[in-house]
Amino acid sequence: MTIEEKLQHFKEACVADAMAAAEKILSDYRSALDKDFADYQSSEIKLADMEVKTETTRIDKETNKELALEQIKLKMEISKKAAELKEKIFSQLEAKLATYQSSPAYEALLDSQIDKALKFAGNDEVKIYIDPNDEALAHKLSVKHGIDIIISKYPFHGGIRAVIPAKNILIDNSFEKKIAEAKDKFDVEMEVL
Repeated sequence: MTIEEKLQHFKEACVADAMAAAEKILSDYRSALDKDFADYQSSEIKLADMEVKTETTRIDKETNKELALEQIKLKMEISKKAAELKEKIFSQLEAKLATYQSSPAYEALLDSQIDKALKFAGNDEVKIYIDPNDEALAHKLSVKHGIDIIISKYPFHGGIRAVIPAKNILIDNSFEKKIAEAKDKFDVEMEVL
């Protein structure tokens, strides 16, 4: 081989080495760029996911707050309607009781309540009280049961109250007590709803 051929061969070998080295550098650079791009994409996806989670949490909290406020508003409306309904029901009840108290059935009820109180007391002294509005029935009931019927100083909307002093017992069959119990029960049942 001549020197020129050797030089040509050396030149070709150097160019081939340089090309291979350049190709390797370019390949490494592309790999590094691809890795950086993948890392950047991953980082941006994580950041976007965090922003979505943060915004979702904020929206959930806001929705829950609005829902809670709406529930409170609805409960207040229900409570107001329940109070109106309760008032209406009990005013109708009192009107019906007034009608009932002018009927013979009411006198029979008082008679029955007095009879039960006397049986419960047995041989013990018993004081029977009736509502001031029932004063007209006092004499008739006293004669029938052979006891003094006492007109209460305080109205209790009908029925009777009996006291057995020896046993320290109060029998309260007044309409006032029954209405109060019904109102309390009505409140409890409305709370359950």
